[in-house]
Amino acid sequence: MAQQIKQQVRQCHIDEINDLPAFLAEQTAPIVIKDVCALWPMVKQAKQSNQQALSYLKSLASNSPVRAFSAPAQEQGRYFYNVQMDGFNFSQYVSNLVELLEQLEQVTAITEPDSYYMGSTACDYCAPDFNRYNPLQVTAHKCLKSLWVGNHSQIAAHYDNADNLACVGAGSREFILFAPEQVDNLYIGPLEFTPAGQAVSLVDFTAPDFERFPRFKQALNSAQIAKLTPGDGIFIPALWWHHVSAQSVFNVLVNYWWRQAPDHLANPFDALLHSMLAIKDLPANHKTNWQQLFNHYVFNDNVELGEHTPDNVKGILGKVDELTARKIRQLLLQKLNR
Repeated sequence: MAQQIKQQVRQCHIDEINDLPAFLAEQTAPIVIKDVCALWPMVKQAKQSNQQALSYLKSLASNSPVRAFSAPAQEQGRYFYNVQMDGFNFSQYVSNLVELLEQLEQVTAITEPDSYYMGSTACDYCAPDFNRYNPLQVTAHKCLKSLWVGNHSQIAAHYDNADNLACVGAGSREFILFAPEQVDNLYIGPLEFTPAGQAVSLVDFTAPDFERFPRFKQALNSAQIAKLTPGDGIFIPALWWHHVSAQSVFNVLVNYWWRQAPDHLANPFDALLHSMLAIKDLPANHKTNWQQLFNHYVFNDNVELGEHTPDNVKGILGKVDELTARKIRQLLLQKLNR
């Protein structure tokens, strides 16, 4: 299917960027940054061989327990639901990064091995010195740095709540991306029963069923594709859908996640769930009227809420600082506990 996608994700080279955090703060669409982490020892070892990359990461790995995942070879690395969608086509188990790397080393010579990987796990937890030896400053905001390690895998199209710079430390990665407005054309599965925490597209990107998912053709018309090798990174803004495939016998991806918002603000997904509970099944005219209120109080940046109200009684109409956030949470708790 990748051959059908004509639009490449725009790209630049790290040498064209003077200040990476400032550059990333200005981006509103995906962009590939070539050689953004090319100076990492991890990347230098990966450019020599998969074995050297694996050995290097093993030298930094801890024995702390992690969640690992495995899928049989016939799944071709696709981590997804089972046929009945009442479970999954993979298993998860407790391991640690050292054991996982040894497992990956054992299967590198197998032509069609089972798939193994460790999903997003904090670097400081599973490889405490990784960030010290492989540094990258991407934002002034609070940032979570995590590792993905495995052999071949396909992660279904999903979105993340945070901005993300994904850097290839070893192997190769293919990203297929869709703007947030394509959600209607991606056929998203359950919100609360998911393979890895985020809702995913039900379309098999390797063999799309256009009879079952006809609108997916519209999504493909606007899809963007990027193929990354060691040292490259891709910035993915929050809420952009992305399908990710790891294509080598050994792959390492380093993610930097951050929200361009203060810590006291709530997770917008929680507001989505509450809106589904309160609004989704109202009569159409009621929903239209509530949409007007949401536009006024939430989405219209051109309206200064409470501008006609004295500051001492403005309450939660004012700027949502840490104190106001606590007041809103307390108000919500009172409402929900009735």
